Amino acid sequence: MLRRPLLTLLLLATSITATSVVTAATAAEAKVPRIVMLLWRGETPVEQGFKTYFHDHQRQAQFEEIDLQRDLSRLPAVLEQIRQNPPDLVYTWGTGVTLGTVGRWDENDPAKLHDIPVVFSMVSAPWKTGIAAPEGQQRANVTGASHIAPLATQLKAMSVYMPVQRLGVVFTPTEPNSVSSVNDLEKATQAAGIQLLQAPVPNLADGTPDPASIPSLVAKLAEQGANVIYIGPDNFVGTYRQQLTSAALAHGIPCFTGTELEIRDGDAMFGLVSRYDLVGRLAASKAEKILFEGQSAANIPIETLNRFSYLIKMPVARRLQLYPPVLLLDYAEVLQ
Repeated sequence: MLRRPLLTLLLLATSITATSVVTAATAAEAKVPRIVMLLWRGETPVEQGFKTYFHDHQRQAQFEEIDLQRDLSRLPAVLEQIRQNPPDLVYTWGTGVTLGTVGRWDENDPAKLHDIPVVFSMVSAPWKTGIAAPEGQQRANVTGASHIAPLATQLKAMSVYMPVQRLGVVFTPTEPNSVSSVNDLEKATQAAGIQLLQAPVPNLADGTPDPASIPSLVAKLAEQGANVIYIGPDNFVGTYRQQLTSAALAHGIPCFTGTELEIRDGDAMFGLVSRYDLVGRLAASKAEKILFEGQSAANIPIETLNRFSYLIKMPVARRLQLYPPVLLLDYAEVLQ
């Protein structure tokens, strides 16, 4: 079976893990830049790609990982530690961690980082969430790499596999990136003539999203006639991806994902994604410009990869008896 791993679509915490990785020499032998990595759920393939880029380009660096363990309440104390012992650069994973670290572009919160270069990854909507300054404005210390393919392109990729009249989405209203994604998805589905069925996750008494609600939300989407359930950038849904995709399978509904985790480590049937390791490498290329070429973060553009992988999880397709068109197999990556 032919497969190409990359589909080119041109717009169609407070635990510190001491991973002091120095690629060629120790800090005692040479001045090596120090990078503090603020992580949401421990190291992922994004960070592995980030570090591999430095190794491949023979750039020496020390990496200190701080795992927030999915708890943003840890972040203020971590930022205070960073201010007391400033690194050469801070790396952040995801919208919540990045907003908590640098705030919005138009705020001047002294509790956030304004003088240390920050390179983010895995931020799905940096402009809509206010992390990136609008066109014509600059943000002195922030740049990074986004990872979501344009929604119009995702909908086209979805329709190549199967017709979609009603698209369901389970999302977390307390996550700015998720809300922004659903707002954009609503516009994109209207333009494509697709009905969007929204299922926001309710909160528990303590204000946190309720994972036990996921099966009933999926059941409601099934009753409304959803052909496909869309999984976008949403940390809560990503954490409970197995509950969501299993519930969808129980109702005979395939899941399409815009992020890699839900198909490689869940039961989403198909998706158009940026490979995590490549997102990390893109972010690392920006850190390289700051640390080794003396460029300001303000002058380094925030970018999204222009190549995306079309992934199909064949065991799920077989279970649902929804087999991909033969022509799609010419460029999709089939996961067995």
